Amino acid sequence: MVIMNDARALPCPLPWRGPDGTPNPVKRTTGTATITEVDGVAGLLIPTRQPSRAAGIVLVVVGLVLGGLAALLFVLGGVALGFGGGVLGLLGLLLLLAGAFSLRGKPKKVGIVLTPGDVVLTWLRPVVRVPWDAISEVRPLAVRLGKARTSASRHYVGLIAKDVPVADRVRALAAKFGKDVTCVIAMGMMNIDQLVVLTILRYYRDNPDARAELGGPDAVRRVAGLGG
Repeated sequence: MVIMNDARALPCPLPWRGPDGTPNPVKRTTGTATITEVDGVAGLLIPTRQPSRAAGIVLVVVGLVLGGLAALLFVLGGVALGFGGGVLGLLGLLLLLAGAFSLRGKPKKVGIVLTPGDVVLTWLRPVVRVPWDAISEVRPLAVRLGKARTSASRHYVGLIAKDVPVADRVRALAAKFGKDVTCVIAMGMMNIDQLVVLTILRYYRDNPDARAELGGPDAVRRVAGLGG
């Protein structure tokens, strides 16, 4: 196993480079690979980004503010003001409960799960499951967000596979990149560096014997060794 501990040392594919040839990074990542289970089968989880706790805090604050305004309207009196206070109070309560729920909720273990037999995209509904043996290529893709050559771009990894059923909306998005693309994974939603994600998918695609380690600590160490 090659230990790099720095994703920047990994080769960056051409679609993910800027006009000057330098790597075009995505947002900073903070996640780590772990082991999880899908339908009772252990696999390596490459996590997606989790919702920010800041959103929950904002909901709580706005809920409290609306609650305070509702109380003020009730104090001022009057039918119209009382009705408005009731509406604001109900809305504030709903926002307060939503914020509290989001802050108390545990992070969900969702992302790309690599099992010895499949690549599983667990954030999609229904879950997309692509057998390793059906994947002929793991392809880096990009979409430029503007017409200028210097415009930012969105990065994806496309799985090229045959005879794999996926939902129509998943197929429709993939078709924008080519008729042979089965599904695409947006790198902006992943919480591990995009170069690590691409490298690890290609590694297990090209090395079938190594897939036996998926679901165990060796796979986690391999991702960590790449800087993920």
